[in-house]
Amino acid sequence: MNDKHKLQRLLKFLCTLMCVWMLQGCASLTKQSAVASIPANLVKPCPELSPLNGSTGADILPWAVGVVGKYNDCARRHSALVKAIQ
Repeated sequence: MNDKHKLQRLLKFLCTLMCVWMLQGCASLTKQSAVASIPANLVKPCPELSPLNGSTGADILPWAVGVVGKYNDCARRHSALVKAIQ
């Protein structure tokens, strides 16, 4: 009879312990993923740079202006993405 009582107490303890473990899993705080709230325009890849055709100033200057514009746009989006993730 004593062994039966000990077994019942052990089973009650194990069931209680299991319930506590399960509730702790539900009580844990989860941080909402920042990926879900990132605007679509921030996650698109940077544009490809056009190749430089020619070696004169008349060829290099328009190419460089285009590259700088594409770089600035990409840098702006990258900075906004970093801020959105933080």
